[in-house]
Amino acid sequence: MGERTRTPLGLAVLVTVAVVAISLSGLIFGVDVAVLALAAFAAAGAVARIVMPVERAFQVRRRAIDVGVLVVLAAALLFLGLTTPLG
Repeated sequence: MGERTRTPLGLAVLVTVAVVAISLSGLIFGVDVAVLALAAFAAAGAVARIVMPVERAFQVRRRAIDVGVLVVLAAALLFLGLTTPLG
């Protein structure tokens, strides 16, 4: 078996900080804006998972599962952000 390259810890921390920052932005800009931003972030994650080389990705699940889950999450957040009165 070949040696796997792991995603750097810095990238994982950066993504976590970005999600927390987007969530906290709901206090300033409104919850609906934060939900739409999280939907865009999930969609960007799906695109990143598609274009990322296999050697750089976590090898826990298949790529199709990761992309499918992120696309469904993005679609659900987009739907809720556009149709639900959140504040």
